[in-house]
Amino acid sequence: MAALGMGSAAVALAYARYVERLWIDVQRLWLTVDSPGVPPGGLRILHFSDMHFTGQGTVERLKIERTVRLLAGEAIDLMLVTGDFIHDDGGMDAALALIGRLPRPRLGAFACLGNHDYASYSWLGPARVAWREAQPGQELRAAAERTVEMVRRIITNDRLYLGEHNNDMATFRGLLAAEGIHLLDNSSCRVQVDGTDLWLVGIDDLMEGRPDAPAALADMPHDGALRILLAHNPDLMLDPALQQVDLALCGHVHGGQIRLPLLGSPHTQGTHLSRRRSSGWFQYGRAATYIGRGLGEGIRLRFNCRPEVALIHVLPA
Repeated sequence: MAALGMGSAAVALAYARYVERLWIDVQRLWLTVDSPGVPPGGLRILHFSDMHFTGQGTVERLKIERTVRLLAGEAIDLMLVTGDFIHDDGGMDAALALIGRLPRPRLGAFACLGNHDYASYSWLGPARVAWREAQPGQELRAAAERTVEMVRRIITNDRLYLGEHNNDMATFRGLLAAEGIHLLDNSSCRVQVDGTDLWLVGIDDLMEGRPDAPAALADMPHDGALRILLAHNPDLMLDPALQQVDLALCGHVHGGQIRLPLLGSPHTQGTHLSRRRSSGWFQYGRAATYIGRGLGEGIRLRFNCRPEVALIHVLPA
């Protein structure tokens, strides 16, 4: 019996690491919005998030190829990416390679940043940082205390800060711009063309960035434009000021990555989302909000929580 149990566990682990991570779900969603800014034929939005690319590994390369095949030939008006393009600096080329091979959006590509875009995370990161910053002779105690704190946060589903090194953000921002991706960093952009009137706003990351809702919303129109918000961390949607938009898109949680019967997701990245409901449509004030499951992973496992990209067809009321 023990051998059978170990064998079943090994099969489940292999499935979570090598099978479900490549079983990409193309979500096809519809949203009706009462806004003159939506053209009669609607808008097709490609939304994805949390690629967590490192530039290494067979699964990552296969995931890029499969995503490109699944989306080949799709007609897209907007490409919207809600952060965590990379897991560390090594993933920059992979992230840009994927985006460069996807169908070109008619109205442009826009993005906000996530916590992993700013910093390289690891499970030992907090202990290593505590060791480096501790007073002489106190290194071991500081590392142990930080580790205990992180374990407590995992158990209580609290927010985790696992950053160890800062990424090269200057280079990354330049690469995004060169690829034609408009980074909305506490800023906004209005697109008016062929009967379409869009206002897109992006908020900086809640954990590693400096989110500034008043600055981002300073130019928000009230004349009928379709208002779309990009925010990596869904906890930002608890701000009533951000709930004035028509559509909000978020990521960060990965849907929990692992969903267990009865329990749900053991950890939801310390957000306000419950273990049993960690992705999908939510309503915050006026804002219809979609929180995606992400395309990549922090921990390289997925179980009962497939990676996804979403094609959202926004229709006029």
